[in-house]
Amino acid sequence: MKAELYILGVLHRGDFHPYEIKRRLTQAMIECFTDVDVGTLYYAVRQLAECGLLTAVAHQRVARGGMRTVYRITPHGRDRFRELLHAQFAAEGDLRETLYGPMLFLHLADLNLVAEALRTQIDRQNARLAEIRKLRRQWVAMLPTGSRHLMQHMAEQCRLDLRWLRAVLADVEAGRIRDTPDPVRLLAKT
Repeated sequence: MKAELYILGVLHRGDFHPYEIKRRLTQAMIECFTDVDVGTLYYAVRQLAECGLLTAVAHQRVARGGMRTVYRITPHGRDRFRELLHAQFAAEGDLRETLYGPMLFLHLADLNLVAEALRTQIDRQNARLAEIRKLRRQWVAMLPTGSRHLMQHMAEQCRLDLRWLRAVLADVEAGRIRDTPDPVRLLAKT
């Protein structure tokens, strides 16, 4: 469950109630590049707490008379987060679906594992690009105009993804990965 990764990742910043977790994910524009529905977040938080990945640490009264539960990530939750994070960096598929979300938490990853996963992703992209080029050479004379443009776009997307992966890998290998220098200031921008 992708929501599990994002909830656990947000809770690395501190103890929050589900509405604050949702607000932070919305602020990170998570819905623009993943299929996680922040509307189901409350249920997911309860499930993670039942599994021992989160623990309730406080209850806050809200203006309308209700109560909010504030959660903290447990050591077991931290281990599960790292497992999910590294698996996502190594996952096959469209880079937008596999890597965009985990990039929010790159500073929390084991950079050696990420570097290895990025090299594998680069190899996959090179193989995709080679296959597209091969198919294009074989079929270019028979393809309709729309298909030729589609293949050209696919090849350009592979090249763009390769440049991006290589840039991320260079930063990982050089140790240039950091968290936001001032999380409080970042939150003040919303």
